[in-house]
Amino acid sequence: MTSGFSREEISPDRPDPETDPGRGRRLALDVGSVRIGVALSDPDGILASPLETVAAAVDGSDVARVVELIEENFVVEVIVGLPVALRGNHTSSTVAALDFYEDLGEELPELPIRLVDERMSTMAATQAFQASGVSAKKGSEAD
Repeated sequence: MTSGFSREEISPDRPDPETDPGRGRRLALDVGSVRIGVALSDPDGILASPLETVAAAVDGSDVARVVELIEENFVVEVIVGLPVALRGNHTSSTVAALDFYEDLGEELPELPIRLVDERMSTMAATQAFQASGVSAKKGSEAD
């Protein structure tokens, strides 16, 4: 996808009134090197639940499966987690997420696809596990 951005300068998208698709289901993606976690929101976009885990693939079958899920669930917007290091630098995970974001955008150019900074989500999850008395390691085994 020729999006015209420099990977060094990329920053997560923020919804605005002009590009917000309104009410409808959102699909959230957590892109990893081995698998892609997929969550689907309710029609009001308030609560998201796990939908499926898609195997990451170099042949594009992962993108094809996500496109199927988008079409099957009448998704109005896709959110791709952007795993940036705490200092803001990119990692191999950042590159994988950006590649998937670009590939999905090429397949569905009319669908809003946003990047969301995940920097603090891991920290928040760890704190939530600690507050509940579950170790972060034990919690990650639940995945």
